This record gives sequence, structure tokens and C-alpha cells, in this order.
Amino acid sequence: MSPSERELPLFPLERVVLFPGASLPLKIFEERYRVMIGLCQVTDQLFGVLLIRSGHEVGAPAVPERVGCTARMIRVERVPDGRMNILTVGEQRFRLLSAPRLTAEGYLVGDVRLLEDETAAEVPAALVSQVTAEFEKYQAAVLSRTRRLAPLPPPAVPSDPLRLSYHVAAGLHVHPRECQQLLEVSDVAERLEQELRLLRRENRPAPKTIGPFSPN
Repeated sequence: MSPSERELPLFPLERVVLFPGASLPLKIFEERYRVMIGLCQVTDQLFGVLLIRSGHEVGAPAVPERVGCTARMIRVERVPDGRMNILTVGEQRFRLLSAPRLTAEGYLVGDVRLLEDETAAEVPAALVSQVTAEFEKYQAAVLSRTRRLAPLPPPAVPSDPLRLSYHVAAGLHVHPRECQQLLEVSDVAERLEQELRLLRRENRPAPKTIGPFSPN
């Protein structure tokens, strides 16, 4: 394998798309994943997170998408009953090179190629400004709906185009398939353009309705 290729244990999730730089807490209760996490602790602390294409998180192995993100464990808390609470952070996108394999312990492993993003040097400044403005508007609307759940102000929006693209992607509350599309894009400007379209859609005022109507 080349330096950009390696084998990774895989953790498929039903509704989560992990992006580089984003944190992801996980509760580990299935024996197969307790074994997997234990092995990761004695190696390089890395495993791959992938959105499930078909199947479920619990039970029979699911079929994952081809593009995911590596997750580095930064904290592992063991509960007396054997479960684990772990905190991870996304590091780098990857693509499966072939169908994943099932280990004897019941979790998936795959041969992957780590993916690099195309240079952000030529991203138009106007695009960065537009995405930043729309995302700040979007954040304000989300906070107004969840004020009691999020008492702290959101982190500052990055000015670097690459970091901005991942920051926005991780902060969007849209369908997981739309997040998956953003993860699969390698061109930073294209990712920002897709995010701008999503943000403008999400920021659009809800259509006015008529009513209420009499039941008669």
C-alpha cells in the first residue's frame, strides 16, 4: 500500500456524517465495538466513521457509503457494566478501495485511501464572505429556537476557506445524504458553493399559510 492507503476498522452510523475538525461523542455498548475500540487504544487511536447506506447500526453488519472520515479518540471513559463513552474528533476524509470485510469479532474493516482536499488558494473572497454571512444568519436562527439547550455562544466562524467549509458542513442540520454529498466533494470552492445553496434554502422564510380553518 502507498503512504496514503491503509486498513481501518470501521464504525458505520445511521444519521451521522463526520467532518474533519468536528467532535463526535459515542456510546459504545455492543461487544464487537468494545473489542474494536480496545484494539484502537493500543494502536493509533484511529477508526473510520461512515454513513450507513443500507442496514442499521445495531445487529447485522450494515452497508456503508464509500467516503467517510477518520475519527481520533481523545477520551475514553469505561463504565462499570463494560460500556464505554468515548469522545472523538474527525481528522481526514477517506474512500474505501473495496468492499469492507467482516472480522471474527463482528465489526467491519476496510482498505482505504486517505483523501486530500484541492487547494483553497483560489477560492473567491466573495464566496467566503457570502457563506460566512449566510451561516451566521443560520446559526442565529438555530440558536433562537434552541436557546435553552445552547447557552454558550457558538465558536467563531473560520476565515480559512477549507476550515470554513468543514465548519459549515458540520453545523448544518440537514438530511444526512446532503451532508454525505458535501463530504464527498474534494474541491473546496465547490463545497462552499453547495453549502451556500443549502444555507440560502434553509434561511428562506417559511411560506405563509392561510387559516386556521373552521372544522365546519
